[in-house]
Amino acid sequence: MSETILIPPGGGEVIGDAPHRRVEILSDDESLSATWSRWGSHRVGADLHVHRHHSDLFYVLEGELTVRLGVEDEPVVVRAGTLVRVPPLVVHGFRNGSDAEVRYLNFHAPGRRFADYLRATRDGRSFSYDQHDPPEDGGRPTSEAVVGGAWIVADRPGMRVELLADVEEIGISEAASEPGGPSPPPHVHHRHVESFYVLEGELTFTAGGRELRATAGTWVQVPPGTPHTFACTGPDEVRFLNLHTPSCGYGAFLRGLHEARSDEELAVVRAAFDQVLA
Repeated sequence: MSETILIPPGGGEVIGDAPHRRVEILSDDESLSATWSRWGSHRVGADLHVHRHHSDLFYVLEGELTVRLGVEDEPVVVRAGTLVRVPPLVVHGFRNGSDAEVRYLNFHAPGRRFADYLRATRDGRSFSYDQHDPPEDGGRPTSEAVVGGAWIVADRPGMRVELLADVEEIGISEAASEPGGPSPPPHVHHRHVESFYVLEGELTFTAGGRELRATAGTWVQVPPGTPHTFACTGPDEVRFLNLHTPSCGYGAFLRGLHEARSDEELAVVRAAFDQVLA
């Protein structure tokens, strides 16, 4: 990936499209594979399995997703606006157990060529991928899977930021801002990829000398070394997911950013994170 990618709603690479199921690839990067999916009512998803070398995450956009945990196949109903993080070697699967359609984002971090696995499955080809049957010992405890549990790192008039995930391979936050809310200064990440998914409203990105307008349902991915910033444009509140892969200490950066009271403190926070002002 050499330049910023913008994928409009419905514009991802289609893996499958039918009345009961649609899957699109949004990101095919070494650090992150991301897909958007729509599943019909009572549609079975993945059987129980483990990943040995990467985390599997789900963010529910609409409806309810039932995540299946452990060899006991414990069902956990996950509602819209909730993130689930399943670490390596935790047995899991999923289905739509409801009467309504469900839409969700699925993240694999690091990517481990999940997009290639989907393409091979679509095309009827075999492909060796980091997905395995549940181990005989039952794998890691299901208590290590995290459902919800966001931490508020900023809550003030016009802006709210919640940290949804903060592990080495991925950091995710969800932000809500009023129109014309604060924008980050133009900056560069040298060691990680930054991605966005607009949930509501509109963001306008300036990245690598290009201006990109992103409305609800848009995916934006900025490669390392690209100067970028964004503005909350449009007449309505904007809500968006912000992903950093790998995390590079994103959680500590967010907390420090919103606690800093001087330019000197801000400089210290940025120096500890993979962020350089452009």
